[in-house]
Amino acid sequence: MRPATLPALFLASLLPAIAIAQSAVAPDAAAAARAALAQIDGTIMVSGTSEPVEVIRDRYGVPHIYAKNTGDLFFAQGFVVAQDRMWQLEMWRRNGEGRLAEVLGKDYVRRDTFARMLQFRGNWDAEYQKYHPQGKLIFDSFAKGVNAAIQKAIDEKKVPVEFERMGFSPQPVWTAKTILTRMAGWAMTRNASSEVTRALDIKRFGLEKTRELKPTDPERAFAVPEGLNLDDIEPGILDITRDANNYRFPLPGAAAGEVSMDASYGGIADERPSASNNWVIGGAKSATGKPLLANDPHRDLVNPALRYLVHLNAPGWNAIGATEPGVPGIAVGHNDRVAWGFTILGVDQQDLYVEETNPADPNRYMWKGEWRDMTVTRELIFVKGQANPVEVTLKRTHHGPVLYENAAKHRAMALRWAGAETGGAGYVGSLGVMQSRDWQEFRTNIARAWFLPSHSIVYADVEGNIGYLGVALSPVRRNWDGLLPVPGKDGTYEWEGYVPFEKLPASFNPPTGFFNTSNNDVVPKIVPGYDLPLGFEYSQPFRYNRVLEVLKSRKPFTLADLQALQQDTVSIPARTLVPLVLELAVYKPDVVRAQRILAGWDFSLKKESAAAALFEALQSKLPPLAYAPLLTEEERFNYRGYDLERVLEWMVRPAKAYGASPKERLAARDRILTQALEQAVAHLARTQGEDSKNWAWGRVHTADFVHPLSRQKGTAVGADVFAVTPAPRGGDGNTVMATSYASDTNTKQIAGASFSFVADVADWDRSTFLSAPGNSAQPLSPFYSNLVESWASGKGNMLAFSRNKVDEVKANVLTLEPIRE
Repeated sequence: MRPATLPALFLASLLPAIAIAQSAVAPDAAAAARAALAQIDGTIMVSGTSEPVEVIRDRYGVPHIYAKNTGDLFFAQGFVVAQDRMWQLEMWRRNGEGRLAEVLGKDYVRRDTFARMLQFRGNWDAEYQKYHPQGKLIFDSFAKGVNAAIQKAIDEKKVPVEFERMGFSPQPVWTAKTILTRMAGWAMTRNASSEVTRALDIKRFGLEKTRELKPTDPERAFAVPEGLNLDDIEPGILDITRDANNYRFPLPGAAAGEVSMDASYGGIADERPSASNNWVIGGAKSATGKPLLANDPHRDLVNPALRYLVHLNAPGWNAIGATEPGVPGIAVGHNDRVAWGFTILGVDQQDLYVEETNPADPNRYMWKGEWRDMTVTRELIFVKGQANPVEVTLKRTHHGPVLYENAAKHRAMALRWAGAETGGAGYVGSLGVMQSRDWQEFRTNIARAWFLPSHSIVYADVEGNIGYLGVALSPVRRNWDGLLPVPGKDGTYEWEGYVPFEKLPASFNPPTGFFNTSNNDVVPKIVPGYDLPLGFEYSQPFRYNRVLEVLKSRKPFTLADLQALQQDTVSIPARTLVPLVLELAVYKPDVVRAQRILAGWDFSLKKESAAAALFEALQSKLPPLAYAPLLTEEERFNYRGYDLERVLEWMVRPAKAYGASPKERLAARDRILTQALEQAVAHLARTQGEDSKNWAWGRVHTADFVHPLSRQKGTAVGADVFAVTPAPRGGDGNTVMATSYASDTNTKQIAGASFSFVADVADWDRSTFLSAPGNSAQPLSPFYSNLVESWASGKGNMLAFSRNKVDEVKANVLTLEPIRE
């Protein structure tokens, strides 16, 4: 579905400068944090490298690693990232291996069970080889580097302060298999949860009404698959997938007593809007005569940060960019020949099968007229606070792991998903891409291993070429669309392999001179006539349309222009709604004043703007009112899933449910808009005062970067070692600078581009990046929150690449010296 994004409010001038207030940190916490800081200068003797490795951290905290062979390079990457992100890596490992309950307690047994269900069960040699010919060496080396840093911290009693606060120690137990767990990719592959939700909606509203209320994108007249009994679909099926996407844990003194952690690693999270942007322009549209490439992948806004910047240099390797901390290599960035960036494409890589189980033996299920045995294994999950481990039973049919059972109905829900395949670990497929020298090598390396999640990838090279690839393991469904669960017993709904790579969408040096994508249904626009179904659940097109509008202008673009576009806060929905609001006949003085505020507004959601504050409140209040005529009173009470694009359509062309005649529908539409405007004005009066001169885009629309272990709530900023001063934000989830939030009562930014970069192919050293809060997660490190100010202002930092430029900006130099036996 296309999720409606709700807005927020903020007053920038009232907040202090953006930085961690270290001077006010409690002395005991400060002392402990300072004592735990990793060594980033001088020499460290290590067992695990064959030659010395030089690690130069620049003024921004980005490590530039210079090694003499592949094994040493990735050992050093593992060592360095563990220095900076040790607690985050520990939680990432436990999440992937299903070992959270050991440190978080009994509430995580089900989540750990799910993680173990998803574990890869194929041939491990083939798995390592799939990602890169030297895959085993790379993964082993990275794991050994992580372990070496952990062991050093334990030996020297310099374990990061998070472990003391949580009451356990890190474990140097990483292996190559640790890196290739499947939880990191689970939440990004679609669409098991929405299959269940759609089935429940059909049970509640009926088929036709569900199509009207919650259309797919592109719109499709979906139907209940033949043989599916909707009574077999129960709300409880959603519980385990919700657990998989978010988890919470209580900590002594933590903000609000509980913290929500991102599904792919340790960090704060909430409901996750899907959003990212990328674009690339060719030399004809560039002021340099060479391509410029921009990417701002969006995820949860968290502390520690989701992305980690690193530069990897060794014979055969020279690439810089960002990755997720627990994964070797670089996911997005550039080498000395090519640059690339990605957004989530939205291919449907999951299906739920309703299996009929044997009344006499629930471990058997029906398949083509015969009872088959499930694969059944039992595992022990150790639980904090319990003397004895919990034994859990993991079941699998030939479709995949059994997520849910109803013994009374003799039904089991099994998951088939692309992540179970060899090469199905998320975000690891870029290893070969890092070594690509041209378009052909790039495509070959993508085809080899970039399977999951699905991505729209843009490309540029030093020869002046630009390209687009839509890549994924995309299941072939011959007789259904994947939008609802399907019965498993008859073999009617089976995947017939995957779409061959050569049949996936691709384009090279287009006549337009550019590509852009923003999680929308972009393939028909980039590859006209492409007709293979990839998915039906894309993001709304507002960000894409705004970028397209700008890139279609004829002027040559500079790197600064693309940086500015990444910070663009023009609201496409506002262009539709505001003219309609200005035509309303309103009489209440405060509402008339509100109309005047909107008159002449440039539709930009600037953080200082009263008009932006008013529009965001209006946009929050409108969807329930717009949907109300289509719902019964009972349905209105707990309805979720408003579609903003649908709301805008109804405001321009009122829905039939609004009245019997066109005149009645328009009158009803105007009443809805008037009511929404009145509610918005009342909301701002409550939250920002009755004097509209004090209204601004937000007061509460901030990026707070609250660490999961922070004691920040209820105390002055800076009174906690983890605290970061909130950063004021403009935009919303529908602007290019996407700053999504949950609701009008929870207006903190929860998602967006914590990392972005612009690559200048003509001179790599002119490339820039933004990231927040910092590349290190060690409190009191100079690199803990040093990037927040530039991130909030949109002023890009130098992404130094040449050795000369790296030496110009170096701040710390560390040598990893091998211990000679």
